[in-house]
Amino acid sequence: MNPKSSLLPRISVLRPVSVTMCLVALLVLGAVAYVRMPVEMMPDGLTPPFLAVSVGFRNASPQETEQQITLPLEETLRTVKGIKTLRSYSSRGARVHMEFRQYTDMAAAYNQVSDRLERLKPLLPEEARDEVRIHKYDQDSKSVMYVAVSIDSAITEPFQFIETFVQYPLERVDGVGRVDIFGADRKEVMVEVDQDHMRARGVRIGEIVSTLRGDNFALAGGYVREGPKKFYVRSLAQYVTLQEIENIQIRSRAGKVRLGDVASVVFEVPEKSWTQRIDGKRGMSFGIKQESGANVADVTDRVVAKLKAIEEDPRMAGQVSFQVMFNQGFFIKESIRNLRETGLWGGLFAALVLLFFLRTVRMTAIITLAIPLCVMIAMTALYFVGWSLNVVTMMGLMVGIGLVVDNAIVILENIYRRRGNGEAPEDAAIFGASEVGQAITMATFTTVVVFLPMMLFSGNMFMTFYMTRLGVPVGVALVGSLFVALLFIPLASVRLGKGRVRPNPKIIVKARGIYERMLSWTLRHRRDAVLIALALAATTMYPLDNLKRADRHRGGAFNDLDVRLRLPRHFSPEETEDIVGEVEEFLEARREKYGYETLRVYYRPGYGNLSLYMPAKSDDPWWYVAYKNTRSALGIPVSGPMERAEVAEDISKNMPRYVGVRHSVEGARNEGGGSDPGVSIYLEGDDTEVLVSLVDEVERRLRQIPSLVGVDTDLELADDEVRVVIDRERAKRLGISVRDVARYISYGLQGVSLPRFKSDDGEVRVRLFLDRTDRQNLNQLRNFPFETDDGTEVALSEVAFFQVSRGMGRIARYDGKVKLRVRAYTTRADIKGLAEEIDKVMDGLELPRGYSWDKGESFKQLREDEASERLGIVMAVICVFLLMGVLFESFILPFSVLFSIPFSFLGVYWTLYLTGTPMDRMASVGVIVLIGVVVNNAIVLVDMVNRLRADGMNRFDAIMEAGHNRFRPILMTTFTTVFGLLPMAVGDSNAMGSSYAPLGRTMMGGLLASTFLTLLVVPLFYTLLDDLRLAIRRLSAGAFASRARDEAYDTADDD
Repeated sequence: MNPKSSLLPRISVLRPVSVTMCLVALLVLGAVAYVRMPVEMMPDGLTPPFLAVSVGFRNASPQETEQQITLPLEETLRTVKGIKTLRSYSSRGARVHMEFRQYTDMAAAYNQVSDRLERLKPLLPEEARDEVRIHKYDQDSKSVMYVAVSIDSAITEPFQFIETFVQYPLERVDGVGRVDIFGADRKEVMVEVDQDHMRARGVRIGEIVSTLRGDNFALAGGYVREGPKKFYVRSLAQYVTLQEIENIQIRSRAGKVRLGDVASVVFEVPEKSWTQRIDGKRGMSFGIKQESGANVADVTDRVVAKLKAIEEDPRMAGQVSFQVMFNQGFFIKESIRNLRETGLWGGLFAALVLLFFLRTVRMTAIITLAIPLCVMIAMTALYFVGWSLNVVTMMGLMVGIGLVVDNAIVILENIYRRRGNGEAPEDAAIFGASEVGQAITMATFTTVVVFLPMMLFSGNMFMTFYMTRLGVPVGVALVGSLFVALLFIPLASVRLGKGRVRPNPKIIVKARGIYERMLSWTLRHRRDAVLIALALAATTMYPLDNLKRADRHRGGAFNDLDVRLRLPRHFSPEETEDIVGEVEEFLEARREKYGYETLRVYYRPGYGNLSLYMPAKSDDPWWYVAYKNTRSALGIPVSGPMERAEVAEDISKNMPRYVGVRHSVEGARNEGGGSDPGVSIYLEGDDTEVLVSLVDEVERRLRQIPSLVGVDTDLELADDEVRVVIDRERAKRLGISVRDVARYISYGLQGVSLPRFKSDDGEVRVRLFLDRTDRQNLNQLRNFPFETDDGTEVALSEVAFFQVSRGMGRIARYDGKVKLRVRAYTTRADIKGLAEEIDKVMDGLELPRGYSWDKGESFKQLREDEASERLGIVMAVICVFLLMGVLFESFILPFSVLFSIPFSFLGVYWTLYLTGTPMDRMASVGVIVLIGVVVNNAIVLVDMVNRLRADGMNRFDAIMEAGHNRFRPILMTTFTTVFGLLPMAVGDSNAMGSSYAPLGRTMMGGLLASTFLTLLVVPLFYTLLDDLRLAIRRLSAGAFASRARDEAYDTADDD
């Protein structure tokens, strides 16, 4: 008996021209969308709920920065509405990070922060008022290119040269928003006071500062009228030349003296405490930011062309050369290429699988056509909603590629089955598609619906945003595949598939026979089959307990590699330069071996960083990666250029060692895909001194962990500090203000900002401090002169005593509480196992009341992500259950389909464990998608069982018949998806350093395990649940019948 025909299959067969026009229209729209869709690295539209405020405070200790900058900042910023957490860091300046509640209006928050800072500025130290900055966190605030610049040593003013000939021309390039220059400073007017001359002429440094501050101004003075004209008045008293500054008269005990007699006034680049070299030469670098909404790939192409034009400009005459160190546009194009090649290879493998099963080229081509059609439909939808083509939406398209042929396979298989039974091609097409239409519709929506919980109920705006960008392309592609299967496949089967139905390959016939015997045994020995199934499920516990957990927030690797050196603070600048120079020579000698293009060296007291930038190259084809991995596993590695991880290992093993100097090679990919080998432990409390006393014990405990290769703390990055303790009583007797003592020391050593100087190049910063020769040692500080009430001079040592103590490299405060960081370096990728080891060694640590420790934001965020993903899995299962309840019109039978989900996890965890793949973010995405995919085969199988039973067949025969008929399409859908994911699973294609391989391996392992177990376990549990359903029905019927009899007896008694 033919089922009722559905609308779309009927239109497909009866209106061929209309259907063909729809096909052409979809292809045209898809092509237009692909050409015009903007290309970006990451999707825009997300405004993270974060703001940061930074305040520069040079030459100040962390304690001084905390008291004068950080604490007032915290107190002021706490009044901003919507703040969730407030974190501050004090070192050579202050930085405050604000996290706002989710979905806070960040534009309003920015305005509030800006308003609070304007009110606070007058209360900050004068030299910090011009250093206040607000930082937004958005995609457009990140540089899309980093470029190294090598300039001729004959250029005397590198900053002005780069600004004029590089920065300004690049900022005029279409799509470039801003260019930030690093590695050079503007020239400043520096007033260097000679202490001997100042003392000889009786001049106080405070008098110099107050005179200079009041002698350089431009003030509005109102207006005057002369007849009908109105003239505005301005009072100008600004410096024009350096000679004018030198001739300023300063009051002294003996009258007035010229500033030039007690100080030198120079226009130079300020003294630097750091050095940067690029490829052995003095060098600079700059970062390029895009305009909001600009196409990143196009912008970077235009910038590269402009850099080439600047190098070839005759005015440059070889004075400047550029080396692109990071180009976001290249990686975007590489990700697109990865998608295209992965899709093409996956589509080819899917076509070969279909050809093996169908044994006809024309029908194989028809089903394979569903892949580009569904991708075109998805891209058209993305284009019209205004989204871009980026690594997240592309990953969604890639996931969808392996799934979009499933509906076409099921419909075509059913059409061919009916034709094999003797139906006419037209009737077989209409009724064959209609018969399974409802089942594949529900199967499609079960895959789509798994994304809804993560999109709507995750409680995390970042997960909601990115899962929406990932889920919408998958959902649209799958709905498109349903549309293609119901509208185009019936027509194609009539017009292109009129030949005879070919018999199945012998291997399929043999496999089907084995399956039917196994299914029969399972149904006749249900208790034994249940025990076997439970035993298989129990084996999942072993890989689950031993599975590696990667830190999902560590960034992926690009083309850079950092060698970081941490040196003792007592090393002289010469010693630091010698050590960094030797490491630089070591790397230069291996330039050809390592194959890097650019070497950037940066160092300062206590720290050095050498960055190697490898050529940005395309990924190897997936098959070559599989070949290399196979040979490596056999102990026969493939010779060729060193891989990035191999370079990192070689450097770490062979680089020079120095006593007291620690090194780390950071940026190297580990097994988890991460690039940062460090983890942090935070001690929290109110008193910094108490926290310092706990550090040694924490370090001792952490060093017991074998996988930790080094431990350091914020204390090791600190300088020794001299504390000047003023004797207030003696200072008062001498008539010396305690405030003046602190202020004059700050003027002389730290320096003070003065009103800006107007030069031909614009406004220039003016700073005053003691001459460098007068601020070299502690003895000079002791002899710092102060004037008493009677005009005599005393040294600082007569009114104060000095304490030399160890300072802190950084003071961190979280929501008002001080935190001290202990940082550990590890070679371990298993973040979960590492966390367990840290908990073990830290167990029993005795802390004072009110003090605690934690593993920092990374571990906290990892736990929150895992909780969100567990919630997403539970909600996805619930949504799938609700849809299947609608399909089967039963509360119990959907559970038989849900049993396919846990058995898919059997394949997931064993696959990840055996391949050494950690459970990272990509693998988690694969698990969520898998929930909606693995039930599809079970839905189609159970739906046919129900239809056969409705036609009068008994349960056992209906299950055997459904298994016989659905065996081939289930294998086809599984193997097309698995082989479509094969290039992803064994290759090294990635999205900005995050490998797709864990996602592919997760889905492949889950699908294979679920398919083979679904064919047996789902019928088994179907019978058990069907028996339960019948038992409940009999109990209910018996209860109601008994109640009816009781009511009848009661009525008879009343009569």
